Amino acid sequence: MLIDRVLAQERRNRVEHGRGSALLLDAWSNDPEEQRAAMALAAGDTQVAGMYGGGFKALAEGDVVAALGEARRGSEGRCAMRLLEAEALIAAGGVVAGMRRLDALHRAGDAAASLALARRRHLLGDFDGAQSAASALPMHARAMLIGARAALAKDRVEDAAEMMQPFLEGIAYCPEAMVAGGVAVVAAQIMLREGQDQRLREFATRMMGPELPDEMLPTVVRVAWMAGLASKAWERCSGDREWPTAARMELSILAGDGAGAAALAKRAGDLAVPNANALTLLGGSRASLSEEDHARMFGAGVSVHLWRTHPHRWQPWIQAALNTEANVEVFDLAAGELPDPQAIPEVLLDDGSLVELLQPVPTPPRPRGSGVWVDDKLCQGVALHLDWPEEETRVLQGLPRAASRDAAALHILPGEDAFGAVRDGRLAIAVAPPGDAFWAGPLAEQAWPSLRVVRADPKRGWAGAGRRIVAAAKELAGAVRREVG
Repeated sequence: MLIDRVLAQERRNRVEHGRGSALLLDAWSNDPEEQRAAMALAAGDTQVAGMYGGGFKALAEGDVVAALGEARRGSEGRCAMRLLEAEALIAAGGVVAGMRRLDALHRAGDAAASLALARRRHLLGDFDGAQSAASALPMHARAMLIGARAALAKDRVEDAAEMMQPFLEGIAYCPEAMVAGGVAVVAAQIMLREGQDQRLREFATRMMGPELPDEMLPTVVRVAWMAGLASKAWERCSGDREWPTAARMELSILAGDGAGAAALAKRAGDLAVPNANALTLLGGSRASLSEEDHARMFGAGVSVHLWRTHPHRWQPWIQAALNTEANVEVFDLAAGELPDPQAIPEVLLDDGSLVELLQPVPTPPRPRGSGVWVDDKLCQGVALHLDWPEEETRVLQGLPRAASRDAAALHILPGEDAFGAVRDGRLAIAVAPPGDAFWAGPLAEQAWPSLRVVRADPKRGWAGAGRRIVAAAKELAGAVRREVG
């Protein structure tokens, strides 16, 4: 039959469908329900997977032992059960063992495993591995989103554009509105990186049209912000409904307005949950574990596996964990630093989660050198009208210049580059990338006393930032002199 040939072709191409159409196709083809459960689990939607019962339900309820038992009893020849086993192992702390099982299924051509592997690698900061795994599913919107984001993280703009092309040109389709919103954000990032300013403004304006579904508002206002249309987006999201409120919360986060974002989060209800981490970063580190919880997680003899997702950002909190009485080991998937596959820790954490658990161990200032080094690209490609202006660089010309970067006493650098200086105690001023909650909040200056952060103004952009850098340089030099005696 023609329908059988179409279904077979779609399975080969790994086409993604919305839930209704996926249910229709599965019912027609009489495929096992566990395959849909496996794909939901692979996408990270544990609750939907749990609706299908059995081991998937056990995993959704947090009963990892029962989930593993169900998976192993039915794993022979059933990819869905083997994927469940892999995810249960990861949930139990066996990250390497679980990832190896996902990789084996991925290499055997299982679509759910490819999606799960791409998602897991991306979460652990292995962007090369995430892009590679996602590439196995060229017609799957969620997989391509992961792959494109990973490509952009490695500055591979052409790769990201190629992954998004089928969805932006109608060759493939996005299965639901929120996925379409994610594709829109990645498309905007690509246009920014490629310098397509006018195209981006037109794209953002069209996206905010009257027919835009409410559930797309939080992602589309991010597109508008990147296009320099934040005020228009704010007006577009008027009213007390939850989705527009969540969208205004998103705009407040992008502007670095922690208090405003927190107030909107209360009104947005459950829609604020995806931004919980950003709200924490904007508020600063207020970690205060109870004695009981601290002993359970970081007490003497507790084995802790800590996964590094960023090369430098969370190091002061990692050091805080290493200073506890627990047996803490740090691993890095992107660098190939892995535990023994048989090792199962009592506590499994990623480095970013430590912000809510421990106070950072500040890196003490160790000033040396003379003069100032100013990077020639302090902010680029974040949003229209937010590239660092040349006139603000001219304001810095009165600072005494260093002979070289290595010889400088003070470094003025883009946010992420500043880590290279302050991790050694050198003095640095970071030009914060707008929209990044880590840099918008107080965390960086809490963890590195030799660092000061200069941020864009939500209304005036970088106007006056050069003078603020000069003032920060004088304040920082005075503060460090007092601290080091």
